[in-house]
Amino acid sequence: MGNFIATLWQFSTVVLQTLFDVLLFWVRKLKEYWFRPSAVKISLEALKNATTYEQWKDAAMKLDVLLGLDMWRNNPTSKDYDFRLINDRLSLIDKARQEGDVYGLINALRAGLVRNLGNINSPKLFNKAFSGTKCLIDEYIAQYVDAIEELASLPPPDDSDADLLGGRTMSPDYEDGEISGGNFGAETVGRSVPSRRRQRTGGMATATMSTQNKLDFIHDSRQGFGRTALVLQGGAIFGLCHLGVIKALLLRGLLPRIIVGTATGAIMGALVSVHPEKDLLRILKGDGIDLSAFASHGNDPVRHNEQIRQSMWTRLETLLRRVRRFRKEGYFLDVKVLEECVRANIGDLTFEEAYNRSRRILNITVVPAGQEGVPTLLNYVTAPNVLVWTAAVASNASSSAFYGHRQTKILCKDSRGNITPWASTDQVDFRHWTLAKYTGRDAPLPRVARLFNVNHYIVSQARPYLVPFLQSDMHGPSAIGKRNKLTATKAFVMRMIGLEVRHRLRQMDRLRLLQPSIRRFLVDEHLPGPSITLVPQISLQDFGRLMETPTKETVEYWILRGERSVWPAVAALKARCAIEMELDRAYQDVRRLKAGDLRRRASEASAMREQLDPHAASNDAER
Repeated sequence: MGNFIATLWQFSTVVLQTLFDVLLFWVRKLKEYWFRPSAVKISLEALKNATTYEQWKDAAMKLDVLLGLDMWRNNPTSKDYDFRLINDRLSLIDKARQEGDVYGLINALRAGLVRNLGNINSPKLFNKAFSGTKCLIDEYIAQYVDAIEELASLPPPDDSDADLLGGRTMSPDYEDGEISGGNFGAETVGRSVPSRRRQRTGGMATATMSTQNKLDFIHDSRQGFGRTALVLQGGAIFGLCHLGVIKALLLRGLLPRIIVGTATGAIMGALVSVHPEKDLLRILKGDGIDLSAFASHGNDPVRHNEQIRQSMWTRLETLLRRVRRFRKEGYFLDVKVLEECVRANIGDLTFEEAYNRSRRILNITVVPAGQEGVPTLLNYVTAPNVLVWTAAVASNASSSAFYGHRQTKILCKDSRGNITPWASTDQVDFRHWTLAKYTGRDAPLPRVARLFNVNHYIVSQARPYLVPFLQSDMHGPSAIGKRNKLTATKAFVMRMIGLEVRHRLRQMDRLRLLQPSIRRFLVDEHLPGPSITLVPQISLQDFGRLMETPTKETVEYWILRGERSVWPAVAALKARCAIEMELDRAYQDVRRLKAGDLRRRASEASAMREQLDPHAASNDAER
């Protein structure tokens, strides 16, 4: 009996243990099922933490598949744009390329020289899916760009006189609003990667087109399509995000050649515009920026920044030190440090020298203190001999309350290369940019539009007091709401408050109830054309970095922030700017080819003359 009870007890124990293990197994499974992150959440985190565009793009495409948004992209129909018009244009271009009809292809391309053809730039089309817009729009832009490239690479006909008979007798040795001077046909320094030469197939394999006709077509198309300007607005230390914006645009082949900078944006724009393109990536990684000026005027910047992040008292001490400097010496920041840093990175280059080196058109806005006749927009056309670094500092250090009464003077180079004060501003002081009183055509951006045929703007907005209330125009679907409902609600409330405040400020501005300084500080400058705004995502902790001293680590941190503000807008930027960028590349390539043709013909004419009259050729050589 005792053995039976013992055996029964052992059996019961085994059964209970088995049931407990099964129960524990299913409890763990249910816990994993309910609490483990879903594939959507994993992709959202990958999207949020991406450090390269390729990582971001991969996560965005996975999200579109998981959420069914790829079906929306593949379906061309939508009430937000004229998909029938885009499809017809696409068919015309494809048909002309397949049949080798050069004349028909040129007409089809010219008929579509509108940046917002069929409303393809509508923000609604770029905020529906994570990875891009309608595939029909992507295909249309790609086909248009390929057609331009194919035309630019067509060989000339065998007739050596075709250029003179089929096109204008003079090649335009200028760019729209730009002065090329003796550089006509020269190799462009720091230009984008040369146009890719694809093997021509179909009907275009036997097509030809004279160099002059290609140059005429591409030049006129550039003029008709218009150009894009990158506007870098302010930012204090947040302004380092501008470098990230520039880097992301450069890597995608979408960086405009026209850059407009104010305050911190002027320094960032100058840093980019004085370097040839082959050196830009090194600069935009933070390795090529000289920050020694900040280290030589105080404590170790790295240690100082660590103390600021760890201690609120260190931030308060830094603020109090600047307040004491203001009470004692009359200014918050030391303009000498700013001058040394900017000059160390830019050097003594003039606007014209910077343009010849990088082929980028830098525009810096300054605010003179009441004197008339001084340009408020400085570039290689309005102020070719002005030193870039002095203009950049003047755009920043223009408030005596912040930088003291020792303000920088704008310098220039004379005909012998000596550095002297710029005569136009020898007796002029400059004020803070918020005190500007631009009206209508006198404002900087309308002047840029008139000088360089600009009709589209990319705005990098990094002003600390505006960033929390702004959102990029092309931000994609609301990823915040899919991660956390409370965070989504908070972000929505902040955005609504910002929109309401901006709306009321605009109403007050229309009624002329705002002081000029407050107006410039709070109300965005009017853009004379379509625009797309890029805003970095700034957290509350980032505002503690306003007291930090710039270091390599700090620069890299803000560059990544700037890059992330561009990635969701890449598809929209391609739809707006890819055609323009390809026209620009093709124009530069064909322009150099035309110059080579002219040199070759001059050489052939000289050789022919020697054969016909060798004595005349020798007499010319003696003379």
